[in-house]
Amino acid sequence: MNHEKLINLLKQYRTISETEKQSIEELFTPMKVKKKQILIEKNSPCNKLFFINKGLLRAYYTNDKGTEVTRMIAWENRFLTNIGSFKNASENNETIECVENAEILYIDRINFEKLITSSLNIKSIYADILEEYNMLHIKRFEQLNSKDSLGRYKYFKENFTPLQNRINDSLMASFLSISRKTVERLKKTS
Repeated sequence: MNHEKLINLLKQYRTISETEKQSIEELFTPMKVKKKQILIEKNSPCNKLFFINKGLLRAYYTNDKGTEVTRMIAWENRFLTNIGSFKNASENNETIECVENAEILYIDRINFEKLITSSLNIKSIYADILEEYNMLHIKRFEQLNSKDSLGRYKYFKENFTPLQNRINDSLMASFLSISRKTVERLKKTS
């Protein structure tokens, strides 16, 4: 496992200096994780930002009705954290779990602060990535609250193609806020 994918992703935004590259390699820790392994427990601070080299991670919580709700699923070349908890070192109501065997990089909050305060360039890249993720979440929230089941499923197929053959119907249902039976029906008719 290495940092090449992360550095290449960051280079899509701006040039990365050798010093910045060295800092990234020093501060992001590689880790292999197994399917169903919990990386962040519910009710504990989310003190890590994850980057996925290979595999899938998800962030989920259980609602008042006892139903699992998947907030986000991240795949290769994506980040995942609970940004509010990560930024403020506060408790969170989410669990971050490995969905399939994965190779990831992570940085804890203290080292992340060290990284973005040592380089305005990296801080600027972080701001750009944060804006993109915010737009993604806003669009997804709009879809979940304005579309019927078929509209949500179509949105998923168009915007989350890397997940289509990698997650089971229950996880897809949790991600789309619809029942597993509805997912099965939509798969057959679409």
